[in-house]
Amino acid sequence: MTMRSVAIGAFAAVSAAAFNTSALAQSSGYNPQQGAPTRYQPPHTGILNGKFWTDTRYRYEYVDQANLPKDAHASTIRNKTGIESGFFHGFRAGVEGEFVLDVGPEDFNNTINGKTQYPVVADVESAEVDQAYLESQSIPGVVLLGGRYLENLDNMRYVGSVAWRQNDQTFDGAKATITTLPSVTFLYAYIGNVNRIFSDSSPVGNIQSNVHLMHAESKELSIGKLTAYTYLMDLYDLDQFSNASYGGFLKGKQPLTGSIDYHYRFEYAHQTSYADTPVDYDADYVRVEQGLSKGGLTGTLVYELLGSDNGIASFQTPLATGHVFNGFADVFLVIPPTGLQDFFAQVQYKVPESSGGPFSYFGGLLLLAQYHEFRSAVQNLNYGSELDFYAYLPLSNGFYAEAKLANYEADQYFTDVQKVIFGLGYQY
Repeated sequence: MTMRSVAIGAFAAVSAAAFNTSALAQSSGYNPQQGAPTRYQPPHTGILNGKFWTDTRYRYEYVDQANLPKDAHASTIRNKTGIESGFFHGFRAGVEGEFVLDVGPEDFNNTINGKTQYPVVADVESAEVDQAYLESQSIPGVVLLGGRYLENLDNMRYVGSVAWRQNDQTFDGAKATITTLPSVTFLYAYIGNVNRIFSDSSPVGNIQSNVHLMHAESKELSIGKLTAYTYLMDLYDLDQFSNASYGGFLKGKQPLTGSIDYHYRFEYAHQTSYADTPVDYDADYVRVEQGLSKGGLTGTLVYELLGSDNGIASFQTPLATGHVFNGFADVFLVIPPTGLQDFFAQVQYKVPESSGGPFSYFGGLLLLAQYHEFRSAVQNLNYGSELDFYAYLPLSNGFYAEAKLANYEADQYFTDVQKVIFGLGYQY
């Protein structure tokens, strides 16, 4: 059982379970607490009938940044281990610890060690409680959770756990997932503190906040799934990134001739200044994603716009998993005031798990390549281009290996960045 299937997938998987429980309550075979078969009964699996997971990852990361005198060499190891109880009268609890250690010379800028002659590799030695939560399914069609938790919302453009880095981003607060209506799933989440990837040792490692996330997703329709959202982010210690975003998207897949599928995502959002943002601004967000897939091969073309208000301020997503957007070199984790347009193409191939013959050792191998062209949203500035590669190979008994390369070539602004990353991990 991987950490992702247990912890990161909590709100999606558990909300489905909550919806199905009310249906089970109507069947004659469902009577865990000797109640009437037509009355709703909260889950009761026994408090000791829970789950355990551990996730260990070693990583070597090399970064060459043209405007710095030294190259970064970071060698770190991360472990996350957690347990989750079974249900007791509709309640269960979970806790997860995480630590990150340097296992080689600290020849990199981890954001707090003062080694500014090196490029940043934001993996700080730390030991933290990553998750600690209490969850309730006592109300039919409603899942309630409070405490410290992971959240990966939609494609993580607005809210994510930043799982690529060694220390997760987690949230202190509460959330409710409601599936009482047959065609819509509602999510409301409150975040009172953001535990960022920089660790408790960093002055910006914990951000007190007043964040409200409201999200509604339709069931699968003939044209795909429709989603609408409102995200109100008041970040007390990072006022410049406080914002209010209102938007929605359509995401779907349609079969074409033969075994070829057409997949798409069309998204629009509008963002304004919010709370104590020092600058009043308005900016738009657009994502147009279209692609074709056949078997394990997928090709995708994407246009993404993070708009600007006349070069004064731009569309920002401060709680996102930024690494999966706008190139693996992480040049655009913070969007410039002039905004960003990203035109990119991606090709991905996954070898079938059951491959035989000479490919039997490569079952599940994932290969991915991306090419990006970057421009500003206003003032017609050329930000350069980037070529990225990623490979992931599942090995036996829970082990895996991965490699990533990023080559960002600057044009009028920024500076060249090259990254080479290797990792070896184990998940149970």
